[in-house]
Amino acid sequence: MLEQIADEGPQLKIFLSVVFILLLLAVAAYFFLSSKRTLEPTRRRARWAAALVSTLVALFATMHFAIPCLEDFRNPGVPFRDALLGTAIVWSVCLCTWVVAIRCVVFALRR
Repeated sequence: MLEQIADEGPQLKIFLSVVFILLLLAVAAYFFLSSKRTLEPTRRRARWAAALVSTLVALFATMHFAIPCLEDFRNPGVPFRDALLGTAIVWSVCLCTWVVAIRCVVFALRR
């Protein structure tokens, strides 16, 4: 396991950097949206940052979890019931992330 992590060193660093930047954007957006003294252009940028972060999370969840989950139906070693239940759970979580992303974009466009 450690050799596998060592082989993926640069990819892991890039992934962790992107996650850290997205987390910082989300915290900054929350900070600027919750403050009453913040100016409107700053709030507008914070809304778009929240929309961007939520959309990227939804896209990542769909591409890396939901779509590969469909391969369980082709695997003869996985019972159909387990594949169906697992796929339903993963897709429901991904659909919820898309709903949050769409709501953030609508929120950014309306105000």
